Amino acid sequence: MSNFLLGSMFQSLMGPVESESLWGALELLLKGMGGILLVMLLIFFVIVILNKAFSRQKKEQDSEEK
Repeated sequence: MSNFLLGSMFQSLMGPVESESLWGALELLLKGMGGILLVMLLIFFVIVILNKAFSRQKKEQDSEEK
């Protein structure tokens, strides 16, 4: 079993796929997905902050008009 993991995983059209290449691809995938998650969270928090800032201004304008 360990010999299988250290050798070639399977044969593809472009040649044998090594387990080291597969782990490298998975590492790259995790970094990419993590980056996407961070950017989405950043955009979410910016939207929340902007909504809070502009809702206060609107409330102040409404109270001044009354």
